Amino acid sequence: MGSILLFLTVPSLYLGLRGKLLYLKKAIIFTLITTILTIITLDYIAQITGTWLMYPQSIFPFKIIGIVTLEVILWAFFTCFFVIIFYEYFLDKHATKKLWNPKLKYLFMISLIVFAIFLFLFFKLPQVLNIPYFYAAWGVVLLLIPFLFQLLKYPKTTSKFFLATAYFFYLHFIYEITALKLGWWTFPGKEFVGWVSVFGTTFPIEELLFWFILLALGILSYYEYFDDDEK
Repeated sequence: MGSILLFLTVPSLYLGLRGKLLYLKKAIIFTLITTILTIITLDYIAQITGTWLMYPQSIFPFKIIGIVTLEVILWAFFTCFFVIIFYEYFLDKHATKKLWNPKLKYLFMISLIVFAIFLFLFFKLPQVLNIPYFYAAWGVVLLLIPFLFQLLKYPKTTSKFFLATAYFFYLHFIYEITALKLGWWTFPGKEFVGWVSVFGTTFPIEELLFWFILLALGILSYYEYFDDDEK
């Protein structure tokens, strides 16, 4: 919990307040819609497949569906929220009048449908959730493909995303090394494309590609397309 506050919560709220609340409410609404159900689904499948084990020692006395800790949900929320606030404050620099774009309801509906499918499989066909090479699979589907779509359709808008990615690459690199050194998360499985070793730590290539690089690009792709103005 301390790491989430230090790396994500404090700086994102600081930028939100510095922006005189112009982006704060909009960012909160978008983040709530896109992260909560998604991270529950991803974290459950990731843990049963050995993709990662994240924040296993929760300070809370319960876990969602027996596996997912509240810290993971808070990490996902503030990671997404920080990316949006950073982008609006430093790069986009204009606030739309509406708190949410009507297109956002379609993203919400997609999230609900996917989560409903997950729950059905969880209760009826749990073996189907044991997806091989899960990190690579969800990274390509949820991050790489949407980003490439955004890049091809709105190259001028998307060019701003790379500046945000440069910062978050640096932030996530520090967070990763710290987390692995202190045991905040591990990668117990074997179904990875490859491994990266640096500063006495080892993590999957998928972590480098999808968390360090493509996560911010993917979040901003969803944000511009579903909730902003593509300007």
